[in-house]
Amino acid sequence: MAGDYLVDGARIMAMRRARGLSRRVLADLVGCSEEWLRLVEKGVRPLDRLSTLMRIAGVLRVVDMSELVGGPIALPAVTGPAGSGSAVSGSAMAGPGGHAGGGSGGADEMGLALLFPRRPAEGEAAAGVHRVRRHVTAAWEVWRRSPRRYTELRRDLPGLLVMADATARREPETDRAQAGVELGRVYRLFATVLRGCGEHALALLAADRAVSAAPGDPSAAALARAETAEVLVRLGRPADARRVALTAADLAAEAPGPPGVGGTRTEDGSERRSAVGACLLAAALAAAAENDLLGAEELLNRARRLAGRLGEDRDDFLVELDLRAASAAVRVGRHRQALRLAEGIDPARLSTRDRRVRQLLTLATAHAGERDPRAAAALLRKVAETCPEELKHGARAVRLLAELRLLDCATTQGELRELTRLTA
Repeated sequence: MAGDYLVDGARIMAMRRARGLSRRVLADLVGCSEEWLRLVEKGVRPLDRLSTLMRIAGVLRVVDMSELVGGPIALPAVTGPAGSGSAVSGSAMAGPGGHAGGGSGGADEMGLALLFPRRPAEGEAAAGVHRVRRHVTAAWEVWRRSPRRYTELRRDLPGLLVMADATARREPETDRAQAGVELGRVYRLFATVLRGCGEHALALLAADRAVSAAPGDPSAAALARAETAEVLVRLGRPADARRVALTAADLAAEAPGPPGVGGTRTEDGSERRSAVGACLLAAALAAAAENDLLGAEELLNRARRLAGRLGEDRDDFLVELDLRAASAAVRVGRHRQALRLAEGIDPARLSTRDRRVRQLLTLATAHAGERDPRAAAALLRKVAETCPEELKHGARAVRLLAELRLLDCATTQGELRELTRLTA
């Protein structure tokens, strides 16, 4: 029995901290409750299931079980990116809402880069914060605009993470804060892509690291916490999500600006307000997930009032706000309102492919909620034309397509077969 192995909870806690994992993130990756893990780490409860012990060991990259228990027990090999026998391939690599519930995966390389980070070799030169910033900005543009965004970012993000991490570790003191901001942007992009794939446990890990990467920059930390809240909503924890987002909004609004490159302050009030606005939008989504329509509308109204003080970023923020309002309406079951809101967005304002895809998916979901599978299928066809990879890797699109197939509508069978073929 696993209880005979005398698992040392203190060792689990020490290894978790050494890997940079919070207790909540490890619990989500393993598939247990945070309170249960706390009791195990404190030695109050025994870890009496070998399967759970192996999942913990896999996430913590423990190959020799004797590091955790009182006897020499070998754990099946945990492989790196080149292998396929990773002990994290079940619970951790396909977290809640992962392959089975949504996107068709495609996140293995990114998941392994998070769980098995490659540290820069001794003497390996840092790229420099300005070069890292250019690469990170380009990667975000791929997510917003490329029709092959999943494939491109799966390929490029692991290497970009190594570059940003090396720079954050080795930049001079004057530039280290900005290097940390760029590292946080990389982790936040990891979280966004993984959330899009439906790999929510890994997305939470990436978002958690994004928060830790730039503690001295209120805007960067607020954006990372907004992403954390988005992931928590997908994990079925909307109350936690709302609390995280609103706390982040308050902290960002009240904190002094951070030092920039060379000690100069680079953040203006508009940038800070945009970060606060992102937190309010995430909180509104969380309120909708709790079926709190009044709370969601109040938070959207707060964000709308804030938009008037954003200067040149105002129009961009208002488009995002309109998309979130439509998405919130879908979540509370107000499908006709969602259709009205999403159809009311001028296509010319949807300046990126990502936003166009999100508008189309909101419309398609609302039509499906109205029992109009023909309209929903037609909109999924537009999604495939806008971003061909979305029906293969995007969790929302894959899930909606599966739901439409279950309706067994004779008028959409041919269209759905063709759309299903695109996911192969």
